[in-house]
Amino acid sequence: MPSLRRGGAERHSVYLATALTAAGHQVDVVALSDGPFSQDFSDAGIPVTVLEVGCGARALPTVTRRLSQVVDRLNPDVISAHDVNVEMALRGVLLRRWRPAIVWKHTYGHIGHRGARERLVEAASGHLVAAYGAVCHTQVRYLCQALGLPSRKIHVLPNTVPMAPEASWPVDEPLTVAMVAAMRADKGHDDALRAWSGVVRRHPEATLVLAGDGPARDEILGQISRLGLTRNVRVLGEVAEPLQVVARSHALLLASYNIECFPYVALEAMSVGRGVISTSVGGLPEMVDDRVTGMLAPPRHPDALRDAILQAVEGNGLRDLGAAGRQRLGHCFPMAAWNARAVQLIETVAGATRGGGAE
Repeated sequence: MPSLRRGGAERHSVYLATALTAAGHQVDVVALSDGPFSQDFSDAGIPVTVLEVGCGARALPTVTRRLSQVVDRLNPDVISAHDVNVEMALRGVLLRRWRPAIVWKHTYGHIGHRGARERLVEAASGHLVAAYGAVCHTQVRYLCQALGLPSRKIHVLPNTVPMAPEASWPVDEPLTVAMVAAMRADKGHDDALRAWSGVVRRHPEATLVLAGDGPARDEILGQISRLGLTRNVRVLGEVAEPLQVVARSHALLLASYNIECFPYVALEAMSVGRGVISTSVGGLPEMVDDRVTGMLAPPRHPDALRDAILQAVEGNGLRDLGAAGRQRLGHCFPMAAWNARAVQLIETVAGATRGGGAE
């Protein structure tokens, strides 16, 4: 794992490791840096090795060497890897001591040089990977067309989350919508704020709650001021329990225009009975049943996003969207089925032979 911080790839690793452990397999977790998820692994009795090394090109030789030492010590039957920085080091290890490995892809696009870097990594060393894990069906097109991965090596296992207790509805509260997202360009805060300025013209007491932090924080704060939204936008920064923020709101808002794939925060919103108002990027159209469990709008189109929010609010349908989303989560993405399929996939990859992939 890249780290033990709270993120999507890291959350996926927690679910995968606990499912394998429950099925009777020995799981060892290796992370480049520490974080809150270390407690989750500890609670599950899963040993963790934290290398405490950086990531990026300069750290690659050190990460590769340290990871080689861990692989030599553990001698695993199969390796499951997340994040391109971990992947690059892992492939250096596999050149020296090959083991069946599955590499999980959690994105649907890139911004800047990262896409070219990942294509180069795959072109140079993709033959060392036994299988690739995709977290939604829509992602397969991106993995094949943009990254050049062979479709026969791709296995789709859509993300899911455990069903949480249904949150009580904030009946007497003014309209409150939560946006839980890292503050970086691809998450679309700019579009979300422009859409929200149109919402508050019709609903002056409405509040947008922003949970998350990142490199675009100052720019976002400046835009809130320029749009005159200081009274209508609350910035929480990084929060330990984002699900509680969503549960205290009437709906979840996502405005991503790139990279988003099958976000856990949207699944968590569904689990507590909150509708999802989102851009139709990545796997979100697979997750959100438009106008039934949520509302979808095209990316980079703040007016359409504004209209989607208003339609959900003024049609008095927010509560119905949330109830339908909770039902859809339990019916279409049950956690028990995910656990069983995840274990089966890892067992399949463990039997792969070099160059043949996991069929």
